[in-house]
Amino acid sequence: MSEGLQKLESHLCRLGITQTYRGDPYQQGLDWVYFDCYFDEIAVRQYFKLGTAIKYVEWDGRVAGQEAGFYEPASGYGIMGNHPIYGQARGNRKITGAE
Repeated sequence: MSEGLQKLESHLCRLGITQTYRGDPYQQGLDWVYFDCYFDEIAVRQYFKLGTAIKYVEWDGRVAGQEAGFYEPASGYGIMGNHPIYGQARGNRKITGAE
C-alpha cells in the first residue's frame, strides 16, 4: 500500500476527523476508509507526494450517494471523503495536508 496514503490516513486521524466507514463498499476486494471531510485534490496530492499510481475518484450519485478521494488500484486501498460539493455545503473540513 502507498506510503503517501498511509500518511494521509494518519494525518486525518491526528486531526480528529471522524472515520465513518471502513471496508469494501462495492464487494470488489477493496479496503477503503471513509472520513467526514473533503479533499483539495491538488494540494493533498502534492503534500503527500501521491504519484500517478494513485487515482482520484469522484462519485456524485445525488440520491444514490456521493464520495471523493484517493485510491490505489494495485492494492485496493483508498481514503475517501465527501464529494467537494456536498462537503462544502455541509461545512465539513477541507483537507489540504498543510493543516
